Amino acid sequence: MSKTLEERMAIAKELIFGQPAALMTKPLKAGTLKNKSVEGCRTGYTFEIDNLSYRGIWISTLEGIALTVDGEAVPEENIVVCLKGMKFPVCDLGGHTEVFWGATDTCVINVNKIGGLCPGEHTLEIQIRKRADFGHSYGEAEEGYENAHEFLTPDVITDTAVFTI
Repeated sequence: MSKTLEERMAIAKELIFGQPAALMTKPLKAGTLKNKSVEGCRTGYTFEIDNLSYRGIWISTLEGIALTVDGEAVPEENIVVCLKGMKFPVCDLGGHTEVFWGATDTCVINVNKIGGLCPGEHTLEIQIRKRADFGHSYGEAEEGYENAHEFLTPDVITDTAVFTI
């Protein structure tokens, strides 16, 4: 049985407006959690996140990443963003205006934790604070931006998923 126009419009509105602006996927990429090791010693774990926009973003628009694993907050200084062969501590992302995260580029989150994660199920919750990388503009220089909320207030993109190692 085919859907009516109203039913299709309702589905489209849920897909488009039920997500943060331009975000058409959840960030945590299923099946990517794994321990990392050096010479047989677990030194942490990694997982992938999907791009936050269908057209890609500048990593300088990422204001922060908060991660919780099995209810325990991960210190931000233990989180490193790996993109295009480069590694960026979360606290340094804002300074890298030259790095574009393309829509199909693989982004790995590397977490330093001696011993890594034990085998089994783990619940990851990620919160990504992202500033708009474009929006309205009018006026000259700073004029007109005092009310530009899309620039002044970052989106908080949240995702939770259960992974098995």
